[in-house]
Amino acid sequence: MPLPPSSGPTRPPPPRLLASSGDDTRDRSRMGARVRTRDADDTTFTATQPFSRPQVRLAGGAAATLPPSTPLPVWARRLAIGGVLLAMAMPATVLMSRSMLVQEALSEQSASNAVMRCTAGEARSFDDSNVFSWLFSGAYFSCGDWETRDARIQRDRDRAQANYLARERARQGY
Repeated sequence: MPLPPSSGPTRPPPPRLLASSGDDTRDRSRMGARVRTRDADDTTFTATQPFSRPQVRLAGGAAATLPPSTPLPVWARRLAIGGVLLAMAMPATVLMSRSMLVQEALSEQSASNAVMRCTAGEARSFDDSNVFSWLFSGAYFSCGDWETRDARIQRDRDRAQANYLARERARQGY
């Protein structure tokens, strides 16, 4: 079946009307929609008009359209996302491994019966000259606070006595 000949330039179709099903009487203010009053014969509303980009005016007054921007290829987006994730994950893993190094060293010291015992310290990198050496050079434990065996025994006695006195005061109702 042949198509009828067109009689001139084609025009865009008029905006479509959307019909209401009649059950839109509930309050839509909770959903962020504008509440409409309904009349008995008000069953349709007009759809939104399509958006047309404004024309850019050149220096001579002529109108020019901007070329459509092309999105980045999928591989470039994945590479950028992977780079950002790697840049965030590397320092986090270095900090976690150094924190575990400190905990391991302090737990070894707490079980020690040596005369001098380390009670606090930090993990340091072998070379802090730049970011790459901080990330990849490794770490060692540096003790910052030392305690003697006699001081540790006295501290434990003082703590036990303070706990005992606090329990006695609580039992007597003070």
